[in-house]
Amino acid sequence: MFALHACRRSKEVAAAVAAEGARALDATSGLLAVLVADELSVPGTNDPAPRGLAVALSTPGPTRVRIAGCDGWAVRLAVGDRVLGVVAFQGLRREATTKTRLSRLAMHCAPALARVLAEEAELSALRLSRELLRAVTEGTHDCVFVKDLNLRYVMINSAGARVFGLVPEDVVGKDDKALFSQDDAVEIARRDRETIDTRRTTIYECSSTTCHGSTRYWQSTKGPWYDEEGRVIGIVGISRDITARRRSEEAQRLLAEVSGILGSSLEYESTFAAMARLLVPSFVEGCTIHVEEAGARYCLAALGRGAAFAEDLLDLVSPGRALGFGDLDLPTRRELEGRGVHSLLVVPLVIQGHALGHLTLLGGAPGRFVAESERALAEELARRAGMALDRARLYRAVQEASRLKDEFLAVISHELRTPLTAILGWTGILRRDSVPEASRGKALETIERNAQTQARLIEDLMDTTSMIAGTLQLDFMNLDLLQPLTQAVRAMRNVAEAKGIRLETALETSGPLPVLGDDLRLRQVIENLLGNALKFTPPGGSVEIGCRRGDKVIFWVKDDGVGISPTTLPHVFERFRQGDSSSTRSHGGLGLGLSIVRYLVEAHGGAVVAESPGKGLGATFTVELPLRVEKAPEVTVVEASPAPRLDDVQLLVMDGTPNSRELATGIFKSIHPDVTGVHKVLIPKHSRSRQDTGRS
Repeated sequence: MFALHACRRSKEVAAAVAAEGARALDATSGLLAVLVADELSVPGTNDPAPRGLAVALSTPGPTRVRIAGCDGWAVRLAVGDRVLGVVAFQGLRREATTKTRLSRLAMHCAPALARVLAEEAELSALRLSRELLRAVTEGTHDCVFVKDLNLRYVMINSAGARVFGLVPEDVVGKDDKALFSQDDAVEIARRDRETIDTRRTTIYECSSTTCHGSTRYWQSTKGPWYDEEGRVIGIVGISRDITARRRSEEAQRLLAEVSGILGSSLEYESTFAAMARLLVPSFVEGCTIHVEEAGARYCLAALGRGAAFAEDLLDLVSPGRALGFGDLDLPTRRELEGRGVHSLLVVPLVIQGHALGHLTLLGGAPGRFVAESERALAEELARRAGMALDRARLYRAVQEASRLKDEFLAVISHELRTPLTAILGWTGILRRDSVPEASRGKALETIERNAQTQARLIEDLMDTTSMIAGTLQLDFMNLDLLQPLTQAVRAMRNVAEAKGIRLETALETSGPLPVLGDDLRLRQVIENLLGNALKFTPPGGSVEIGCRRGDKVIFWVKDDGVGISPTTLPHVFERFRQGDSSSTRSHGGLGLGLSIVRYLVEAHGGAVVAESPGKGLGATFTVELPLRVEKAPEVTVVEASPAPRLDDVQLLVMDGTPNSRELATGIFKSIHPDVTGVHKVLIPKHSRSRQDTGRS
């Protein structure tokens, strides 16, 4: 009999019997076939197996069948109670010989076919298991791998191989030294050995950097890999990429710590420095924070790699503009790379559309600050820093305003008390009968001068109150600015002469200076400017007032007095702001005159500017007013009427304040004797007419 032990598949068994079975049966012609039970068909055709073959499966001995229209015999193939198939032969004429030899052939084929079918079933199950394993491992985003005892990869799925930029076939056979950084490979090997030695499954979180410089965070589960005899032959692991979660957690923790630092104090100089120390090196390798204020830029913090160069870099950055490493020119990028900086992000500190400064972050590895999450984190850091800066500045502004108001109250109490002291003092002297006549005139003059001073102070306060409330009324009319200018110079000349100061005029125009304005308020503007110049000019100095006409009407007041310091100059027109508000200051006043000047000038559609080279070098105040467009005058003829006679007129002065009522009554009695002063007038209800009440 021929050997069937070399066959590995059921089809190979069938083919071997078909090829050599006829010779074994000592047949010269005919058709021989071995058919497995679930594949009963005629070899070489698509015809279904004859009905007799199905009957042969249930018959222990040979069974006569018809194959392809001819007679033949079939014997079932069985091992014990298991029926495997049939062996059939067509073409033998000697019935007894065919049955005997066919039965012997079936007995010889059955064990080989059983073995092959078992192997095929085992291979099929193994193939199915592998397909299921592949479906599971390839259907997940987690990294699934198997390592042997030498910690070399036996299997890894596509998701795991993509971490290294490879395919699974390129990873199999390698160890972690070829895939990770040296330090990380050593740590991974230590944990793998621990899993093998302890035979325990472990779950832990870690970070690792590949040989390409990519850093990720993982949650790894590793357990021992056993063979059929229970021996450990390696490890099986699953690693889940938790980089996004960890970075989100770190970002939230970082933001919380930054917010705590920024909210710990309103001294943003110290909090910004502490913020930079927190960011370097836990988040970035370098950090600078710059602040824009009053057109100037200064650095509050500069730490880490390349921080000093980042300060020079900001000269190229427009306020409020973000900047990345790729936005720099090639020479600048090379210079930064020479300092170990391969990534950069400049984020503006913007609050309510205004740029307050810049936050610059520097990275040592290329590709930083490209991910949307990192840029969003940097922008959030800049936003919180900007809010802290804005909050601190607002607090300082409120504190400064409060300080200025306190100083103003101290000044106003001093300024109001000074003339009042003189008035009360001389009033007490005048009450004495022994005061000489010459002293009485001096006393009255002093009382009047101090009363006028106090009245001006009160008028300034009332004007300021009206300006703040928006109720200050102006009476506009067509006028020549030369008139209030001349009147103001005439009024202030006595003050200049009393102080020994030369008051000079420089009128660079021969014609009128037509403007539309309030005559009294424009004179107040000029007198305030002249009074301010005379106040701060020492004896022997000079004050010049001049004017000219161009496309606008311009006048100026220039002095050679104490001047204005650069720090005070931007604030000279602010209320409650004075260069010297101490109680020992040498110049009086409330510091409201210039704020009133600016308000009145701007109410006339003009502008006022203060200039000073510095302390001790004098100051110049220049006012520009719009030129009035001349129109043809309209002449109206009014018939003259006789002046009214006051012979039969009785005057009634009504005022709720006794002092004011007595003063007004005294003034009117000097020109008309029939004057009566009353507190109020009561009108009886019954004396009102029906028409007065509005009833019909």
